[in-house]
Amino acid sequence: MDALLHVLGIALLFGVCLAALASLLFGIPGTFLIVAAALVYAWATGFAAVHWSTIGWLALLALAGEGIELAAASVATAGTQPSRRAAVAALAGGLVGGLIGTPFLFGIGSLLGALLGAFAGAALAVASEGGGAMAAWATGLAALRGRLLGFVCKSAIAVVMLVLLAAAVL
Repeated sequence: MDALLHVLGIALLFGVCLAALASLLFGIPGTFLIVAAALVYAWATGFAAVHWSTIGWLALLALAGEGIELAAASVATAGTQPSRRAAVAALAGGLVGGLIGTPFLFGIGSLLGALLGAFAGAALAVASEGGGAMAAWATGLAALRGRLLGFVCKSAIAVVMLVLLAAAVL
């Protein structure tokens, strides 16, 4: 009976972790959901396999993932040097685009909506500031690249988190 509960616990842990990984497509901070799932599993098992040090490393990676996602936009737009207004518009456009795109393409629409929203927000902000079409295009494209770079880096960190958790549990 104990072996069955152990296998079911591990299956539930990794099921939740895979759902958290998929939640990144929707703009949900899935890295923190992985930390929460690991913490619940560790507590339920009396910290037998997953120790506080593992939880700490997972939390550190989750914070790094969020920080890298935020920093990626500024790295990608470094050549265009957008105004504060364009940066805020790109962020707002990404959020609105992600919400609008959510019901389409089984979640992938959320990512595509966020990318297109970041592009549109930055481009419209530059155009409203009197910038030309080429400047608006370049800034919008840089915002799109930054959003995509942030998503890819954060997803890679989430996969590393799952590997770390698997190494601790299995």
